[in-house]
Amino acid sequence: MSTVLVDPNPPPNAGSLTSELARVLSRIGRGLRYHTRAAREALDITQSEGELLRLLDRRPGIRVHDAASELGIASNSVSTLVKQLARADLLERTVDPQDGRAACLRLTPSASEWVTQLGNAREQTIDHALATLDQNDREQLEAAIPAMKRLAKAISKYGGSA
Repeated sequence: MSTVLVDPNPPPNAGSLTSELARVLSRIGRGLRYHTRAAREALDITQSEGELLRLLDRRPGIRVHDAASELGIASNSVSTLVKQLARADLLERTVDPQDGRAACLRLTPSASEWVTQLGNAREQTIDHALATLDQNDREQLEAAIPAMKRLAKAISKYGGSA
């Protein structure tokens, strides 16, 4: 009779990698939302509205369709967010000079100040957390960034089609 040895640390299979990533990313997202809640509450905006404002900070003049693609949500959802944020005087719409049917989106000065505060809060939270890790962990996280960017793009592009 032969004995089968079971590796106590088997390599992660796709199912456990999926589960682990889902748990870790969810926990990171909750932590960042918790630590930036005060900034969002100061403007009385939703998480989705905040994401659009942060995108406009990175890409001023972006069109609604491109913003939807970048955020991984439907164009009509972005249009709804744009209407709400424009009413709150947090973004402005201008006619796209290359296509008069399209609108270009930009932050208003008050929204720009808010995005800076929120970004500082997010970065400060991450910076404090990174400071608690050892050098090896920080290097591994840095090395994983390109793969995480590709994962984010794949989720945005294919995540809803399953």
